[in-house]
Amino acid sequence: SILALNPRTQTHATLRSTSAKKLDKKHWKRNPDKNCFNCENLENNFDDIKHTTLGERGALREAMRCLKCADAPCQKSCPTNLDIKSFITSIANKNYYGAAKMIFSDNPLGLTCGMVCPTSDLCVGGCNLHATEEGPINIGGLQQFATETLILAFSLMNHL
Repeated sequence: SILALNPRTQTHATLRSTSAKKLDKKHWKRNPDKNCFNCENLENNFDDIKHTTLGERGALREAMRCLKCADAPCQKSCPTNLDIKSFITSIANKNYYGAAKMIFSDNPLGLTCGMVCPTSDLCVGGCNLHATEEGPINIGGLQQFATETLILAFSLMNHL
């Protein structure tokens, strides 16, 4: 009948158990292989699970997009006063050592900040490219790339 097609209005709250909600979350996750629902698998696993790590090509492409604004809002919104424009310019010129040196001279915890800093609320949120189709510059990813490249170079030198 036609009444069966009409949606019913909800008159009371429906209760669902936490276990049922967890099963539903598993079903609707976008990357189920990347998400962990069993902590035992991660007890001794300290691998990076971040999906947005940049390679050299991606970092160069991202650095070339930077407008190098005269009155850079990204620098003004950085709590560590990092010279963002300069280190991005160094990456664009393939001077990864210089970029990492700038980052570590302003902030000794440069790699940690590149990985865990809430950049979308801080420097990336102030980027002038925020409203463009490609979006703002991935400043945290560039910072992580430069510092990891320097650390990798030093670790390779120590093995020689």
